[in-house]
Amino acid sequence: MSRNKKSSRSRCCSVGLNPLGKALQQGPAIIASALVLAVTSAHTMEGAKPANAAATVRTSDGELRGVERGVVEVYQGIPYAAPPVGDLRWRAPRPGAAWTGVRDATKPRSACVQPAAFWRPGEAASWDEDCLYLNVWKPRHVDAHLPVIVWFHGGGWLNGAGTDMQPIQIVSQGNIVVTVNYRLGALGYLSLPALDSESADGQSSGNYGDLDKVRALQWVKQNIGAFGGDADNVTIAGQSAGAGSVCWMLGSPAAASLFHQAIIQSIGGCQMISHDTAATRGKSFAETIGCTDPATAMACLRKKSPAEIIDAQAQTKLIWRPVVGGATQPVPVLDAFRSGKFNRVPVLVGNVRHETRVLVYEDNDLTRQPLTADRYQSAVRTQHGDKADRVLAEYPVDAYPTPGVALAAMQTDSMLSCGSVPLDEALSQWVPTYTYEFRDETAPHTPYMVVPPSFDLGATHSFELQYIWRGDANTPISSGQSGGAIPLTPPQAKLSQMMMRYWGSFARAGDPNTPSQPVWPRYDAATTQWLGLLAGGATEIVTGDAYDQEHHCRFWASMQ
Repeated sequence: MSRNKKSSRSRCCSVGLNPLGKALQQGPAIIASALVLAVTSAHTMEGAKPANAAATVRTSDGELRGVERGVVEVYQGIPYAAPPVGDLRWRAPRPGAAWTGVRDATKPRSACVQPAAFWRPGEAASWDEDCLYLNVWKPRHVDAHLPVIVWFHGGGWLNGAGTDMQPIQIVSQGNIVVTVNYRLGALGYLSLPALDSESADGQSSGNYGDLDKVRALQWVKQNIGAFGGDADNVTIAGQSAGAGSVCWMLGSPAAASLFHQAIIQSIGGCQMISHDTAATRGKSFAETIGCTDPATAMACLRKKSPAEIIDAQAQTKLIWRPVVGGATQPVPVLDAFRSGKFNRVPVLVGNVRHETRVLVYEDNDLTRQPLTADRYQSAVRTQHGDKADRVLAEYPVDAYPTPGVALAAMQTDSMLSCGSVPLDEALSQWVPTYTYEFRDETAPHTPYMVVPPSFDLGATHSFELQYIWRGDANTPISSGQSGGAIPLTPPQAKLSQMMMRYWGSFARAGDPNTPSQPVWPRYDAATTQWLGLLAGGATEIVTGDAYDQEHHCRFWASMQ
């Protein structure tokens, strides 16, 4: 795959594969890392105007010139905050500097610092610590109060970039889409007592990547009108770790009044970590990188190069997630949802049917060793300890075509499909909630996935993205799951159009229903109905009993 030119400050590094046992312990954090590829490029002020240059747009910081892509205009590499480098590393984002002249916004900027993706061993990552940029996609010749969707990429809070998406088709239907880079890994989520004292509330640290997203939403509120967007109709959306970001925004007082709808795709129960756990992990990270004296730890850490930080991440193999505690996220989000003390907006939330088959699609574990029946049992015991016998009785290996399918079924049900039910129930008490399960078993996979004919991936993690965030015929098919225009069959294309209309209607009005499509019922605890999305644009109502039976949710509830 070709890559854009790196900026002069970019550094590269790579990490090896995680063992299966570690992946199982990490659960959704590792699953969320799948299928995201960072893209990086250089930035220049405008020189010769390209032939397909878009009109200029004046923002609060200065004038921009984007580029026309068929029926849409794209403005890329727009700074929404000051570069988080030097003394600004591990601090809340600050407003960026204004510029004079016309800024070239025809090319994307670098991804944030990150390791090579574990699902592409041997391939280096490209990045820059100066990475707080966003991209705006808008329809051409339409400039009046369009609904706005702000997309937060997935990648386990460790990988990914705003450039993972090429949302040309949904933009052409009358939506503005903003995609955002945010700090990742230790640079985005490190928590230490020394950082606690530097924070705005003096109590908590971490969540720098989520504070980046708050700053991006503030930029959108201030500037999206210049692009024809409606600042009073903003939908936040994300998949996997990006959906975790949406959960964080729903629960955070810092994000109040900055959005009006929320879309949560494939995150399970919106898992976060406690302040104490984050501090323990932060101490381990600081010791690994050689900053052991608490009195000088921050000065030491801020002198470390990004490459050293990536290497320390690889050594510690810590899970980086949003942190609960302090003013920005006072309580676990599920508690906030249950109590009604959250940013109450309509929510669209769902999963795909076989979320974790993507991890075992070659019937190998993550060390590339064959996943035998014995290794399946070992994996279950690693994850479930003294409850493993109950899990093995519920998911006997001989009840599934292969040990890999058995492992994926157990992981999907325990971590995502059933994990999302308490989320659905809590949200639906307070706000309009629409739930779905993506069930197109024919969903195509990307070219880099060499899938043996004997293994049926079906509808697995992130495969729904290519149905919503599609490019056009001129978009290259990249190894990112949703970055290109993977060909769809006519039935798949029909489902894609249906999903874009549902998502677009929800962004416009907080309700996915349109007169031309099957009714999508609201979820409530009494009826517990999901909308099943099938190839050919067909739908089915999945009742709570059917969902529980397929995903063993009563069993998992009994395991709590």
